Amino acid sequence: MRKSEQIIATLFGGRALLRGLVSNHLNFILYIFFLLILYISMNNAIEKTLLENYRLEKELQLLHAEYTRKAADLMQQSRQQEIEKQLRLKGSSLEAPENPPAWIKSER
Repeated sequence: MRKSEQIIATLFGGRALLRGLVSNHLNFILYIFFLLILYISMNNAIEKTLLENYRLEKELQLLHAEYTRKAADLMQQSRQQEIEKQLRLKGSSLEAPENPPAWIKSER
């Protein structure tokens, strides 16, 4: 049996545990497993945060679009012709003034 085959047979055959090869380095192996678990958990937390940020950005874009649409509707409804049309539809007797107010300029 060659040297490489003997090492593989020792590791996978369980003889390494019987000889104490693993128990000599048990603290280091546990340390590596701890770091691996810590790395995986941090990766999952970061990915969850990034997904939440993406979802919130999409929601913010939708809300901004809705705000823009409502602002445009409000600007349309506040035009004088639109107000007069709404008053006529409701049966109001209000009419636009014949002499609208004007700016008074002072000569200072």
